[in-house]
Amino acid sequence: MNAVRSTRKRLPRLRFALKHPIRTLCRNHRKSVDFIGFGLLQLTLIGAFVVAVLGWLARLYVSHVP
Repeated sequence: MNAVRSTRKRLPRLRFALKHPIRTLCRNHRKSVDFIGFGLLQLTLIGAFVVAVLGWLARLYVSHVP
């Protein structure tokens, strides 16, 4: 029994993810969109919007500071 366990591959999902990162990312993205309705594109757009608004506010603040 111990010989069978030692010859079995460990962490097959991790090995697959390391060998096929794009396929893993796409699969997880589909799971995320199916589960919560949000994906990487939506999160990226929200993050870019937040960075743009904070940058705009910082520019306004710096221009008014003597």
